[in-house]
Amino acid sequence: MVLLDTNVLSEVLRRQPSLAVMKALHALRPEQRYASEVTRYELRAGAALRDDAGRLWQRTQQQVLTLVQWLPFDGRAALAAADIGAALRRRGDPVEETDLFIAATALVHGFSVSTRNVRHFERVPGLMVENWFA
Repeated sequence: MVLLDTNVLSEVLRRQPSLAVMKALHALRPEQRYASEVTRYELRAGAALRDDAGRLWQRTQQQVLTLVQWLPFDGRAALAAADIGAALRRRGDPVEETDLFIAATALVHGFSVSTRNVRHFERVPGLMVENWFA
């Protein structure tokens, strides 16, 4: 099972999406593709900043949100994120909170994360990270 980071799902909306990403995405059965509700937040926030917010959000709902099963950022993920975040800060290597929330969600469900942002996610102990963009 794979938890898809925001940059993987937003690739679907590009005029010329990465063929490698699209191939990897569609190689998975629908029941193998997951995303965190944190990603839904990031997609919506990104769309809301644009002049064409309504149109982009409609495309996102039709073309992206339906591709995955959505996992909540729940109590287990919150506790895991807090512990991981504290450990990374203690060693002077903090990770952006939204990435930390996504990573923790993947960890508590035993999933890998597919992302372009390998640099942040690979710092999380025990997290399997895939880069479909490479």
